[in-house]
Amino acid sequence: MNDFEVMADNIGKYVMEKYVKPYLALSVSYYRATVVQGAAGGKITVCRPADNPVALPYVTSAAGLQAGDQCVVLQLGSSSNCIVLGDGMLSNL
Repeated sequence: MNDFEVMADNIGKYVMEKYVKPYLALSVSYYRATVVQGAAGGKITVCRPADNPVALPYVTSAAGLQAGDQCVVLQLGSSSNCIVLGDGMLSNL
């Protein structure tokens, strides 16, 4: 890595920590995901494209989701604070 790449990398890390992460912690977002495994042990395992599967808690109305179904996941702040809301149609919520 040359000096310019090192400097750009350090600036990127600084900006992310100082300016981006504090706002992300306060954000609310949602995304669609595919169910990998239905309800088991109080969690549903979902996966977004090009991402690793993750087991998340769910609302009672999502208990019937099966592997292969689309679902909506609500994310409050960080990716460790998510819940599966229901099927992949926002109009059904």
